[in-house]
Formats: sequence, structure tokens, C-alpha cells
Amino acid sequence: MNFIRSIVITCIILFFGAVSLAVAGIRIDSPKVRVSAQPGSYASGEIKVDNTGKQEIPIKVYLEDWVYAQADGSKDFMPKGTTPLSCSNWITFYPADFKLAAGKSQTIHYTVNIPADARGGHVSVMFFETEGGEMEQKQQDGSTAFVKVLNRIGALFYAEAEGTVDKKAEIRSLNIRQRLNDFIVSADFVNTGNTDITASGTFDVLDNSGFVYVRGSFGDTFTLPGDKAELSSTSSSASLKPGSYDILITLDFQNGGSLVQEASFTIDAQGNASDVSMKS
Repeated sequence: MNFIRSIVITCIILFFGAVSLAVAGIRIDSPKVRVSAQPGSYASGEIKVDNTGKQEIPIKVYLEDWVYAQADGSKDFMPKGTTPLSCSNWITFYPADFKLAAGKSQTIHYTVNIPADARGGHVSVMFFETEGGEMEQKQQDGSTAFVKVLNRIGALFYAEAEGTVDKKAEIRSLNIRQRLNDFIVSADFVNTGNTDITASGTFDVLDNSGFVYVRGSFGDTFTLPGDKAELSSTSSSASLKPGSYDILITLDFQNGGSLVQEASFTIDAQGNASDVSMKS
């Protein structure tokens, strides 16, 4: 016998690097907030919320923790104050719940209090949530579920204790392969510092005379302190002839910093790469 169940679906949208972010009639002007202050002091700011819809909507504002789920920037969310790098409990804001008329705006005022013993970078997310109506959905057992949709958008917070930040990383487990006319480079990128790092860059393969045979690039890689992420790049090129080569990897960090790593390797008579050795 069919029956009706009520369930809730939450639609989360986080979009970074943009001037504003909008979903389901809500727009915020600061999808990414980065603050820096001396330990024991604070930083304040504002986020403007716009109702771009045609009717009044209730909006709930709250904080959660997050970590990177993958190196592509996708995230997992947890209750506030439950992750090692959380700064959710450092943040106060107002208002937390309000109704916003069509075409109107509301300013959220926030303060990030940096504890006296804080070191490095910490993160949080401020969610703006509103109801998005209901939809009917058939279940596997034949029942009908009326799904209540909650839409929320988030502003990522990055808080750094000024004067204590150590932004550094290492490249480990470098692997080089040739496959037909593809030159493939992969390596582990390890965030060994105490703040977040978003890195991207290039590599060049050179012979002993400095002639460049292969060039390639690495897309954005997102890490928090202690995270390990895979760098991977495939470039089309003619197969390298047997001999000795160097590879130069150059990575640039968003918000300052870089990493340059050089290694040597050998191409044997069968076209295989071997003897990969990092240079200090």
C-alpha cells in the first residue's frame, strides 16, 4: 500500500572566485572571505544578501566546518567546531534569522576573533538557507514522497593568525611515463605548512643543453594543512629519445608563494622512464 513520506533535500551551492553568488532568489556579494589579524585581536566585515526573487523569503544564517573531500575543491561539511582547523567558534555575526522582501537587501555584520594562541590558517563556512518549495518523488517501494527542498549558499571563511603563517609544500613520489605520443607526469603534492594552499603550475622537460622537449600544465589543486593531493598532467609530444633529461616543475600558490622542484630521469631504449631522482 502506497503512503506519503516527507523528506528534505538540501541543495548546496559554493562557487569561488566570483564577485557574487546566487541561487533560488538569494545572492551574496562575498562567496569567499579571507581575514588576517594578530593573535588576540579581531577583524570585521560585511556580507550583503539580496533577494532577487518576486516574493518575500525567510533566510536562516549559520556556521559549519568543512574540509576538502577531493583535490578538485569539493568539500565535506560538518557541525561547527568539530574539525581541527575550524574557526567557526571564532566568528560572531548578526542578524541570524530574518525575512527579506522581494528586491531588498540585508547586510550581515561579522567579526572574527583570533585567539591569542592561534597559529596559521583556519576555516569555516557561513550558510544562507531558505526553503525552495516541495516536489513529488516516487520511491523504490512504490510509495510517494513529497520532498521539501532547502536551498543554501555558502561564503567560505579563511582566517589567519598574522605573523604565524607558514605556507610551504613538497612534491613527493614523482612518476613519469610515456604512452604512445603522450607524456604523463604525476606526483603527490603535500601541504606541509599551517595554512590553506591552492596551487597550479607547469612543467618543462629539458636535455643537458637546456633544450625544452615537452611542456605541460597542472590544474588547480586545493589543500588544507596536512592534505596530500595528486598532481597530474598529460601532454602530447613525440616520444623522447633514449638519454638523460631533467624535469622542472613550477607551482604558484594563490595569495602568494611558490614551489619549484627539479628532478632528473632517464629514457631507456624501449622508451620507458626510469631512475627518477629529485634534486634538492
